[in-house]
Amino acid sequence: MMTALVALLMLASAVDVDVIDRIMAVVGTQPITLSEVSGVMQFEGVTVPSGTKDPTAYVLDRLIERSLMLAEVDRFQPPEPDPSEIAREIERVQAKFGSADAFDKALIVTGATREQLRRYVRDSLRMQIYLNQRFGTILDPVEREESIGAWVRELRRRAQVTVLYRPAPPKS
Repeated sequence: MMTALVALLMLASAVDVDVIDRIMAVVGTQPITLSEVSGVMQFEGVTVPSGTKDPTAYVLDRLIERSLMLAEVDRFQPPEPDPSEIAREIERVQAKFGSADAFDKALIVTGATREQLRRYVRDSLRMQIYLNQRFGTILDPVEREESIGAWVRELRRRAQVTVLYRPAPPKS
């Protein structure tokens, strides 16, 4: 019996396995996958500052923050965004691709669906509604960003966040 188990393990280790996706981080119990990071990068859901050495790490960090913020948004249930706002934002994203075919191809490449994109946009708008409720719209923009940043840092300090992503070493 033990010999069969050892043979099976040796055979399994010799087989090439296709990696379908990779978990990049876990926030609480919510995984953030490579396909999510790639999709956000493809659809410009996060603006990566020019000169960023590791855009993947930058986007992953923004998705970790987003996950923490969405947990708070879900706790307080702000009003739902207007469906026409969601539709306009999706149209804006689609227009970046120049054609419906190019947009559909980008969805396929990233493994995303229109419904996933709609949920992403909806959640982004819900977060904006929540931030406006919590931090107001009359604060000085710099003060507002500092307040939001401090709040997100506190959320991160209290949360269980495990980052599994390790960038590839630079090629020499």
